[in-house]
Amino acid sequence: METASKPHVFSPRIALALVLVGALSLLCFVVFAAYAPDRSAEFDGRPNALSRSAVGFAGLVAFLRAEQMRLTVSRGSGEREYAAASLIVLTPNRFNSAAELDGVTKSGPRLIVLPKWIAAPDFLHPGWVQKVGPLPTGLILRLIEPMAKGSTLNRARGVASPSLHNCADNKTLTIGRIDSLQTISGPNWLGYVTDDQGRIVVGRLMGTQVYVLSDPDLLNNLGLHDLATARAADDIIRSLRRGNGPAIFDVTLAGYRNSPNFLRLPFEPPLLGATLCALLAALLMGAHAAMRFGRPMEGGRIFAFGKQALADNSAALIAMARRENTIAPRYASAIRARVAHAIGATPALSGPAIPEAGAKDSALNELLDRQRPKDSTADRLTDMFSEARRAEDASDALRVARKLYRWRREMLHER
Repeated sequence: METASKPHVFSPRIALALVLVGALSLLCFVVFAAYAPDRSAEFDGRPNALSRSAVGFAGLVAFLRAEQMRLTVSRGSGEREYAAASLIVLTPNRFNSAAELDGVTKSGPRLIVLPKWIAAPDFLHPGWVQKVGPLPTGLILRLIEPMAKGSTLNRARGVASPSLHNCADNKTLTIGRIDSLQTISGPNWLGYVTDDQGRIVVGRLMGTQVYVLSDPDLLNNLGLHDLATARAADDIIRSLRRGNGPAIFDVTLAGYRNSPNFLRLPFEPPLLGATLCALLAALLMGAHAAMRFGRPMEGGRIFAFGKQALADNSAALIAMARRENTIAPRYASAIRARVAHAIGATPALSGPAIPEAGAKDSALNELLDRQRPKDSTADRLTDMFSEARRAEDASDALRVARKLYRWRREMLHER
């Protein structure tokens, strides 16, 4: 009658799948945690060059690149890169300060795009925003007040399509509809781009290469949905550039500054090769642990049968008791008795197996010594008995045992 085998608690395949899924999930978590800050900017509703919201400037970056303009989105360039730039575009938000704006760089021509709208996140569309209303002019002016005292902001009423004039190129710019056109004025500003009434839309701070765009709707994604505004934005950016260097759109004011990240190091050169080798080694070790190679070894008995097991156990007990030197004379007597029996020594001389320094033992030792082969290299039995009695530790007992073993083989002609 066959007995049914017991079912496995876990299927080996399911267990292996769980381990693989867990390892892959951990790896993906580490990678996403390392690079998530770079991807989160796509859903940022603040005004910066990475944001795709209405108040963001990702559309301007894409449009200028399509127009074959050299530009970079900077997460914290050095002064050498800033000095080589043809234009540096700064897009502060209402939470930035004048010190942060001034701390980005003081090199090259800079265009500061002032904020205008209060925008709230649209929870139905990640990355979108809803217009709440215009920012108070006081919050906007605090960004430029330290560099231009007496500056003011003005807003037109309603939605209109004003005609702009680029004073540098003496060129008229046509734009789309702008809600509440925002302009700047003050004793320190020179008009670079003005509206049809002469109000400053892009102003230059006297004695510097600092430019301020008062209305961000000329450059942001909301304004660039109109092709005329997009062309006007392209014309303004190109006229502000100085030299052949790239235009730099800075996003450090929005918090996207490059910083050392320990999690990224294993996934970027030169450590990427070592990471791949480590993953491959882990995969091979996992395969080795999951599959057995060769026939499994059969376990033996805990307590073996036979004389060998008895001898091993006795030797272990003697070693634990540290009595090796005390049994050396008894071991010598046992070897002597075995040899005497094998060669037919007189029973009267063989005596008991207990060592006694008596005449009977001395006579037997002398008899066996006379039976030694002529070419023998072993010590005399009498000397080995004396050495056995003088044994003080296990090493001395082992030395005597080896000599007795060699003597027995010579006496019995063993190979």
